Order: sequence, then C-alpha cells, then structure tokens
Amino acid sequence: MTLTWTDAFFTATSAVCITGLSTITVGDVFSLPGQMMLLFLVQMGGVGIFTSSLIMVVVVGQRLSLADEQVIQATIGKMKMVRPVDVFIYACFFIFFFEVLGAILYLLGLINLPSYEIMSNVSKTELKPMENALFMLWDSIFHSVNAFCNSGFSLYPEGMLRMKNNPYFLSLVGMLVFIGSLGLMTMINLRFYYFWRRNAMMRGSLLLQTKVTVLMTLLTVLIGMVAFLSFEWDGTLQERDGTWLKIVTSFFHSVNARSGGLNSVDLSDADTLTLSVMMMLMFIGGGSGSMAGGIKVTTFFVIVLAVYFVLRRREHIQIFERRIPSQLVHVALMIGFLYTVGMALGTFCVIGFESGEAACQLKQGWLGVVFDCVSAFGTVGLSTGVTPSLTIYS
Repeated sequence: MTLTWTDAFFTATSAVCITGLSTITVGDVFSLPGQMMLLFLVQMGGVGIFTSSLIMVVVVGQRLSLADEQVIQATIGKMKMVRPVDVFIYACFFIFFFEVLGAILYLLGLINLPSYEIMSNVSKTELKPMENALFMLWDSIFHSVNAFCNSGFSLYPEGMLRMKNNPYFLSLVGMLVFIGSLGLMTMINLRFYYFWRRNAMMRGSLLLQTKVTVLMTLLTVLIGMVAFLSFEWDGTLQERDGTWLKIVTSFFHSVNARSGGLNSVDLSDADTLTLSVMMMLMFIGGGSGSMAGGIKVTTFFVIVLAVYFVLRRREHIQIFERRIPSQLVHVALMIGFLYTVGMALGTFCVIGFESGEAACQLKQGWLGVVFDCVSAFGTVGLSTGVTPSLTIYS
C-alpha cells in the first residue's frame, strides 16, 4: 500500500490530536523514521504544545514572566507551595516515568512470548536475533507512549487483536491508558497527598477536582466494564478462554472507550447496545488536563449535579461539602451544549458526504458511521471499520 498526501495529512493530524484514527496500517506503510516521526507527533500532542514550549523555556534556563505564570496558574489551577514551573517539571516526570515503566514491562512481556516474531517492513522476512531485539524494544516504546498518551496507534496490522488472548498485555496497556486519562493535575495532587500522616498540615489535601476525577473515572470504567461484559458475553467474548480473560478484555475496552482508542475485539461484530455505551463513554471522556478527549468527567459531573439540584429545586450546588460557583455550572453547560452541537453537525456532514456508501459496507449500518464520527470528535480512535472507506471530503 502506498502513502498518499491525503493519508499522510490525515495520519499526522490524528497523531497531533492524539485521536488514533488512520486510513493506513502504520506498521506496514511507515518506515522506522516515519514511525518515529509519528511517535514524536503523538508525544507532543499528548504533552501539549503549550506544555512543550514551557519545557523548552525551563531547559534553556529562562525565567518566566509574571504574566506567563499567571496564565499557567489559570490553566492548571492553584496548588499551595508549588510554583507553575515546578508543576510542569513534575508533570514531565510523571509522563516519562510511566512511559518508561510501561515500555520496560511491555518489553519483558514480548521477551517471554515464545511465538513472537517481528517482520521487517522492507524485506518482509524474519529478522536476525539482534535485529529482532531492537525491533522489540522499539515495539515496546511505541505502544507504551501511545497507550499513555491515549492515542490509539499500533504497529500491528490487526492492532491489539494480536494480543487478544494475552491478559498481561491487555492489563498493562489498559492501566497505561487509565493513568493517562486521570490528568496531570490530578496525579500531581495525589503525589503531594500523604494519606498515612495524621497531622492535617503534613498530610495535605485533595482538590475538589481530584476527588471528582477519581470518583467519576472509577465509576465510568466500572459501568463500561459491566456493560461490555454483559452485552458481549455470548458475542465477541464467546471465543475468549476463561472468565478472567473476559473480565480483563471488558476492562480493556472500557478504559479505551473513554479515549484510548485500542481494541482487542472486532467492533464491527459488537452488539448495538455495546456500541451505544461506548459512544457514551467517548462523550464523557477522561479527566481535565489529561490525554483523554470528550467533555471531561468533571464537566459531565457538574452537568449531572446541575440537573439533579434543579429537579430538587435547590438554588446552590454542593458536593463534598463544597459549593460549586454558578459561573462554573454555566461554563460546564455551555461546553456540553457546544460539544454536542459540534459532534452532531460533524456527523451529519459525514453522512451527507457518504450518501449511504460507507454504511452499506458495514454490518452496523449507519450506527457504524455515527460511532466513528463520535470517536473522531472525542479524539478516541476506535472504529467499526468505516474510516478507511470514507471519501476524501469526510
């Protein structure tokens, strides 16, 4: 398969936006330099252009102006005794720590695979032991970074379907996606919270955003996991050996539906209810300031609370003994409304451009087209198989 300018532009855009949708097979079409450039775009998209530029300023030793620090504080929130520059240094530490740890664990898993063979993209022949080891190392780095950045790209032609019967890889990649969806601010806040200390001053405190993010993340993952397990038990999970593998597979798809973009089952064979639940998870997304897309769990939480307190005829919204300002509620409602309108308009445009052709090629029909549109707008990367068959206008 040859790489066209349209495919290159689409893939590069998908990488920078950490979406993961692609019209090509990355491992087959891209050479090693191309894969490295793709990973660089994913990393920059994951860290964020603003964060990346700040890292460069810190590295060269320039001092930030007061205006710059105020912008940073307005962006990431305020934490006592921690400067904005310190926050981003810790953020970089967390990013590379989890990516390196994930790459090491992934490499150990590949080494222990008895049947693992990696094929050269040029000669399509089996590599020598040393070459195989180097490609396994690159394989580990690529998938670890993509998992933590919630991008959804894979070097395997069939994606994570290659590891569909290996709970080790599914659990590892799923946990990297889960951690990456929490958000840097949440991880930094958890880093400075010493729950085992009795002294309140020494123990620190959790921000309201951290509490809501952790609560909603666990809740959405659990709901998605139970739904996938229930709807796919006799479907796509039927060929999985053992209950434990089915549970791990359900966890894997629940966390990836929120923004990871990787799948170990053929979603074109998934149940309609399963796809509907996954689209809801795509809409909600992950934590604020995270690699995930969607409207974010905190925004969704505030919207749900607003509806609940309106039905209860209460003027003020309170949670965890904290009152949520009305301005914040208005912003959350505006984000939810604009996100829904934008997603609907984008979906209608794709449906209009395709004129039924793409839907006719799918088992899921128009639901498959809508699924891919929701996935793209939420920068998720999951697909029922419709994306490669779309016209250039879509």
